[in-house]
Amino acid sequence: MSLTTDQRETLRDKLQQRRIQMVADLRDESISEDGTLAVRSHRGETDDEAVVEAMDAVEIASTARDASELAAIDRALQRLDTPDFGVCIDCGADIEPARLMAEPTVLRCTACQQRFEHQHHTPGGARL
Repeated sequence: MSLTTDQRETLRDKLQQRRIQMVADLRDESISEDGTLAVRSHRGETDDEAVVEAMDAVEIASTARDASELAAIDRALQRLDTPDFGVCIDCGADIEPARLMAEPTVLRCTACQQRFEHQHHTPGGARL
């Protein structure tokens, strides 16, 4: 089942709103007080170097996750008006509209995503 024009417009709106939020988050995470590009450091918040390193690692991971999500949003926006949008990259079946409405950047149908996660499972990794 192909997406309707209204569904595509709803998805476009969702993607654009999420993109605005992600850009703002990345700006907040990566612009220092003096206006330069930098990942926030927690030095000076505690004397415990291990805690500082752990907190800084969380900041770096958060920024990387947000940048990855922004890239996925941009790719979804580029595909949105193509015949490939909403088609599973593994089996070629239509991705369920409800799944796309919940997460417009998905590339696989539920069955293929479950299979992919089972085959590529990493401890603590994100799941379906």
